[in-house]
Amino acid sequence: MYKDKVPSSASKVHDSSFIFLLMTASLLFVSFLAAEVRAFGTSGTRADVPALCYECHTKLKENLSNSYVHFPFKQGQCLSCHNAHATSQKGLLNDEINALCLSCHESVRKLLKKSNVHASVKNGICTDCHYAHSGKNRNLLIRDEKEICWSCHEGLKVQLQNAAVHAPFKDGKCSSCHNAHASSEDNQLIEASNKVCKTCHSPRCKAGGVSISSFTKDMDCVSCHSGHSSADKGLLGPLGHTDFLAKKCEQCHQPVVENRPVKTKLPVKELCLSCHKLDPSRLNERSVHAGEGQNDCMMCHTPHASSVKTFTVREERLCRTCHQSTLKHVASMQKTLKQIKCEPVRDRKCFACHSPMHSSAKLHFKEEVSVLCSKCHTSQHKISHPLGVIDPRNGQPINCISCHSMHQAKADFMLSFDRKRQLCIQCHKK
Repeated sequence: MYKDKVPSSASKVHDSSFIFLLMTASLLFVSFLAAEVRAFGTSGTRADVPALCYECHTKLKENLSNSYVHFPFKQGQCLSCHNAHATSQKGLLNDEINALCLSCHESVRKLLKKSNVHASVKNGICTDCHYAHSGKNRNLLIRDEKEICWSCHEGLKVQLQNAAVHAPFKDGKCSSCHNAHASSEDNQLIEASNKVCKTCHSPRCKAGGVSISSFTKDMDCVSCHSGHSSADKGLLGPLGHTDFLAKKCEQCHQPVVENRPVKTKLPVKELCLSCHKLDPSRLNERSVHAGEGQNDCMMCHTPHASSVKTFTVREERLCRTCHQSTLKHVASMQKTLKQIKCEPVRDRKCFACHSPMHSSAKLHFKEEVSVLCSKCHTSQHKISHPLGVIDPRNGQPINCISCHSMHQAKADFMLSFDRKRQLCIQCHKK
């Protein structure tokens, strides 16, 4: 049977036309869908952000005229921080305040990985010190820099009455030496003290009229000098060893020779104990901290000047050299509990409870645990669980740390377990 045959070239033209029409139809359909999405996906608001927001928040608009304006607020990017409809955060914020701020302020986020984080940063929120929208002070500070610092460090105001006051401290320029957030240095210094000090002061240290700058140029300046004020024009102290403050170096040191190391008359421990007579029971030389006689008094005490009466060094840095895991547990606990009211734990004041080489007690506690805790927690001690009864878990008398953990607490009130049930059944299983 005969059938008409279409030429092959025509077939190809037909196929190409069909594909072209199919693609055109597809594009038209996609365009139609996109138009539909745009039509139904718009918010339908009667004005754009931020004009819409300012219809209710009229006073906020006035804040745009302040000296310092937060960039997102200045650009009208309200929704970068706030949700227009609902959220679990106060102020309709998109996230917790600190998390929200750190999502943009990367430099601060990196700083918080440093070893010394400011307590106000650990325990507070960014808006304790900064305005979120605008302000009259640099860095959007809610008050003048020194007023913010003194709201917590009020005790420092007394030092303004001393005869010699360091100019930056007197002028309230705290940030010229300290980082308000975190640092690798003690007291949040922006750099090691000898680097900070040398930006303004070249070393001119003398002993008995002889220059010892070659010996002291790389030392920690604040081991002898106060960064704030003192009774001495050289800012020695403010507290310190009597002979040092009286500049009687020869009482402890051999005659000083320029460009030569400064040496003590006797080995350090022997030298200290020649004046500071200690009851042998108060000096636990068998302690691991004594290092079989290799460590001396200077392990924990500074021989020249200090900001505390006992002349103890900054314990957090000292203890961290061996007890890194303990401090990591404390940091983790702080994140879990959000707020720690126990000041020695919160501020890493290890020596408030422990006294290495001066205690034979377990964990080097200064006193029996319950007595030690009751000095701060007086009211809680009166209504506590009966103390002294035998703990069935270890056969030892119950004390405060039988229920509370100072370093690894998991529940409120720094308890090891939740007090509703889990804590109690550790002992009361029947």
